[in-house]
Amino acid sequence: MVKSCEKMDGTIKHMTKSAELQNQNRRLNWLSNDRAIPIFLLILTLLTYAPLIRSLGFYWDDWPMLWFDITQGPQGFAQAFTSDRPFLGYLYQFTGAVVGTDPLNWQIVAVLFRWLVSWAFWWMLRQLWPRHADETLWMTILLTVYSGFKQMPVAYVWSNALIMLFAYILSYGMMLKAIRSAESADWKGYWVWTIAGVLCYAFCTVSTEYYTGLDLVRGVVIWIFLLNFADFTSLSFLKKCWKTLFYWIPYLAVLAIFMFWRVFIFKFPSYQPVLLTELAENPLRAAAGLLSRVVNDFYTATWGAWIEFFRFPGTENLKSVSDKLFWLFVLIGFALVWIVARFYRKNQDRSTVPENAQKDHWVYQALALGALAVIFPGIPYLITSLSPALDFPRDRWLSAYMFGSSILLVGLCCWLIQRRSKRILWVSLFAAFAIGGNFLNANSFRRDWENQQDFVQQLTTRIPDFEQPLFLLTDFNPLSYETDNSLTGMVNLALSPENKSLTLPVSVGFYDVRFQNSTERLENEQNLYQGFRSANFQGTVEDVVVYFYSPPGCLRILDSAQHSTLPLFPESFSAFMRFSNPKKIYNAGDSSDFLWQHIFKRQPAENWCTWFQRADLARQSEDWESIARIGDQVLGQYDAAEASEYIPFVEAYIHLDRWEDALPLIAKIHGMNKSLDAPLCPILQKLFVDFLPEDQETMAAAAGALHKIGCSAYNQ
Repeated sequence: MVKSCEKMDGTIKHMTKSAELQNQNRRLNWLSNDRAIPIFLLILTLLTYAPLIRSLGFYWDDWPMLWFDITQGPQGFAQAFTSDRPFLGYLYQFTGAVVGTDPLNWQIVAVLFRWLVSWAFWWMLRQLWPRHADETLWMTILLTVYSGFKQMPVAYVWSNALIMLFAYILSYGMMLKAIRSAESADWKGYWVWTIAGVLCYAFCTVSTEYYTGLDLVRGVVIWIFLLNFADFTSLSFLKKCWKTLFYWIPYLAVLAIFMFWRVFIFKFPSYQPVLLTELAENPLRAAAGLLSRVVNDFYTATWGAWIEFFRFPGTENLKSVSDKLFWLFVLIGFALVWIVARFYRKNQDRSTVPENAQKDHWVYQALALGALAVIFPGIPYLITSLSPALDFPRDRWLSAYMFGSSILLVGLCCWLIQRRSKRILWVSLFAAFAIGGNFLNANSFRRDWENQQDFVQQLTTRIPDFEQPLFLLTDFNPLSYETDNSLTGMVNLALSPENKSLTLPVSVGFYDVRFQNSTERLENEQNLYQGFRSANFQGTVEDVVVYFYSPPGCLRILDSAQHSTLPLFPESFSAFMRFSNPKKIYNAGDSSDFLWQHIFKRQPAENWCTWFQRADLARQSEDWESIARIGDQVLGQYDAAEASEYIPFVEAYIHLDRWEDALPLIAKIHGMNKSLDAPLCPILQKLFVDFLPEDQETMAAAAGALHKIGCSAYNQ
């Protein structure tokens, strides 16, 4: 009886343990199902790109697109793209009408299609290598988080680009479905999938040339896929080539037609085929340079991109909040990827090589396809003498390289590492640091969005109204992701949002870009012209206003009479500051709040620079009483980051015979920046003579203040 009870207890314990294991397996069962992978990819995409999504805005080419959307309506895009990508305008016309002008909407669309690109890539790989579920998942994970391409926050532009990229990758999956149908003698299915695939491919290809080089790997993909069929493996090499070509022809036809149109009819409106000229002039030198660039671009897109954010934890990289958040995202990303990769297909027969097994031919397929998918995308850029990089804005071209880079890295892991657990560890590490890197990248864009808003607030305060046209010239740009073309769109919406004409009232020009660091055009009084897709700006030298913006210092509208002696500006400003004409700015009217209402969607918070701009505007018309009133109101509340910003208040107080208020500011300027003593001296000397204090005590204090900065009160 006792033995029977003991046996029963053992049976119950065994059943309990089995039930626990079954429950655990059920909890992990979703990881064993391919249908759960899109959900996982969505979670991974959100973790990588969505944490700061509400703090991101518009950047770079977003601003010109936004200007066309707001001033011309979405229908204006068709004309805007006629000069370089005429078919792309119709996509922008559709998305502009649907998504609108809210930056959050565009950020959401960008994240959505980044996820769909990953899903389409995984769908294609699962068909290409059906017996390698683990490895195809790892490739997709790395593609999803690839941090070499950093322009996800440039959402207006890249939402549209990712729509095209989704269609392009989808065409591969459809192509493989078509081939499988044909190999099963289902020709109806073949034509349905082929037509759908060709339409997706054509939609992307006629809209952008970014992926024309990458598409040369399509033949390799077809060959590898056909190796899954016994009939193909038994063919001779020549017959394999013919069969591959047969399935490739529908896509080659689209590519050939597009290339003929692009090269011989539409030609090269933007970038010229520099390589062809170099080869004609010096073939050996051009070939050597070409090889060097191929190797450098290959490294940049692969190892360079994957190790960019690799680092060891330590006190040096744990100081700031962003550093700590970086490590938090690295840890979360590592845990998520490792858990999913570890338990994916746990309860099924694993299609990957078992622990300690020898490498199979799949590895060499992955290495070959990955390498070619990194080399071929560079062909359009090599011809036009362009190279991708890990910094803005050349990182955008890595969007064509990231597929091959992800395949190649997994192929290398499987080639060099035998144990599945170690492969998962390395894939998880690469993915985790890429997730952390994407967070740092988004945080950089967040700061830039804040700086943009600060710039707009100061600009609209300093320029409440102006005489059109106005050409804002500078040679220093602290905004990380904006060019002068970007700022032209932004500034037109900030200063003249009511303008619906294709003739721009305002343009922004960088001295090195528009004038090649030479004043020849300005000195010869040549007309100023700047194209803005289908819009344009036309002006003269009289329309130039020079500005300088270097946070935390305030925006400065420069006047050579006031600012030429200040040691604050880059040396190049001394060459063209004399052409600045601040009289184009009117000290009247109300600042436009269009961007605040419709784009920034908040009210600007006033700060020192807001009040300084009001004072500087009053200084333009020598309205000393207004400047003094502003000084009385804010000098006790705010501190300037740049000492020279106190000078207008010093001038105003002395003009109003308020030396007792000016003297502390003179001492403050001297204490903050002694290099201002020399340019401040003649200003104070003239003021001392013109507004000589009547009180002897005040006169002595004023003379002492001048003496303290190395300036004699009586030299004037």
